[in-house]
Order: sequence, then structure tokens, then C-alpha cells
Amino acid sequence: MNAKYFGDTKDLFKYDLITSLIKGFKGGIDRVVIVPMLTKYDPDFKGNPGCRNTDLIACFRRLRRTEEVDHYYDELKSYIKELKTDINKKKVRIRIEKSEIFSKQKRDPYFQSIYENFPESALIFIDPDTGIKEKNVTEKHLAFSELKTFYEYLDNESILMVYQHYQRRKPPAPDEPKRKFNEVVTLIGATPIIIADNSVMFLFLTKNQKLYDTLTRILRNYARVEQAAARNKNRERSIDVIVSA
Repeated sequence: MNAKYFGDTKDLFKYDLITSLIKGFKGGIDRVVIVPMLTKYDPDFKGNPGCRNTDLIACFRRLRRTEEVDHYYDELKSYIKELKTDINKKKVRIRIEKSEIFSKQKRDPYFQSIYENFPESALIFIDPDTGIKEKNVTEKHLAFSELKTFYEYLDNESILMVYQHYQRRKPPAPDEPKRKFNEVVTLIGATPIIIADNSVMFLFLTKNQKLYDTLTRILRNYARVEQAAARNKNRERSIDVIVSA
């Protein structure tokens, strides 16, 4: 996740989806844990007037990294906590695992501290800048080996959710969600659920077949409602849900 994209359309999709899961499980999920994987804020200042003012750019970066990040997650916490009314619970708990910048040098201790205090009975959302990758992993990616470790730590009452951006192709490859599905089955040894539009997808893993079935129903209903809403506005929106056969 990069601070310059806070509040964009992809952000709206990811947290609307989390909202729908909390409501859809009707109190069965009342704990959300977010693993941000925040990458360094790098505004597109190249080639325009002022781009040589490195002190000013550094000032903007500090503002974006501290004030905006804190405000962003504080607002999200408040929003998600208020969902308690929709599910008739006394509270919805939310924890932001990390708020510092994620980097290649920090990744091992970053994840190790999460493994040592691994959340239980929770929806755990991992939010890398780009998604999951097997080779040439950078700070923008979650490695498949790390995803596998997260899955191994997962208890029987939890769900793992991971953000995945499409590869930068024009037009996007329509078979990309299915290929990512097959990669997870091969490299993790578990069957995911994937919901995808034409630009981003979200991958879900759980060890509990009952949770898997309920999650499938909620995601399919979400896709159906969103596509109907798009048609009512004379827009086409394709949302696919990929599950085990």
C-alpha cells in the first residue's frame, strides 16, 4: 500500500468488501487485523517546476507519511468499529499491525513480530502495494513463502485476505485471476477464493470448510449486487468469484 493512493477507487473496493464480510457473517467475525505493508511515498514530481527542490519534496513526504497515515488509519478504525450496530455486537475490534514504512531490509523482523503475536478468530487483511509474487520480490510484494507462513499460523476460526493488483498490461488479461488461483493451489497447497474486477482482485484463505462456504456465498452475493447496481447506471462492471470446483 502506498500513501498516495489512500482513498482511491481500489481502496473503496477493499474496505467495502470488508464491510460486506462483517455484515454477511452476522457477528461471526468481529475482529479485523490489517497488515498494511506501507511503501515509501514517492510523488510524481519528476520533470515539473520545483522537482529540484529536494528539501521541499522531503517535507511533503514527511507530511504524507506521518499525518496522513495516522489520520487514514484512525478514520478507518472509527468506521469499522461503528459496524457493531449492523451486526448487533457490543464492539468490533480492529488492529493495525504496523504503521511504519515497509522495506526489503525490514521485512523479516516486520513479519516475525506478527507471527509471534498472531491474531486468532479474525479477518486478517494483508495489503501489499502490488500483491503476491514468487520471484524477484520487492517491498511492493508479499512473497508466496510469506503467504504460506501466514496460512500455517492461521487458526480454524480465521480468514486471510490479500490484495492483488493485476499485472500492468493493456488490456488486462482476463484469465489472470484464474492463473493466480492455480498458483496459490500449487505453491501454498490450499484452495483460495478470489473475487476480481478488471483491475484488482482479493484472495481469501481459510482452513474451515464452513467459513469457506459462507465466504463463497457472501462474495457471490456481493458480485451480483454490484453488477446489478452498475447496470442500473448503464454501466458494465464485471466481477468474478473463483472457487474450488
